[in-house]
Amino acid sequence: MPSIPASKTNTREAIGKGTDRFMIETDYIDDPSKPGAIMSVNTVPKRVRAWLANGEVSVESIHRICGDIPNSLYRR
Repeated sequence: MPSIPASKTNTREAIGKGTDRFMIETDYIDDPSKPGAIMSVNTVPKRVRAWLANGEVSVESIHRICGDIPNSLYRR
């Protein structure tokens, strides 16, 4: 199961594939001019709120991406 950094580019690409078989996370920013920079922990909730506000992702898919998948992988 892929886990993708929650950047706008990455999340748009994942959503554009028409699947909800991934999870999103904060991670290091891949920018050579900003070594060691990481995404804020607020990035994931902001992306999810934007998806819902724009109707890009269904509530069911949000539950899968942010709940079911992480719970199954981390055996919660």
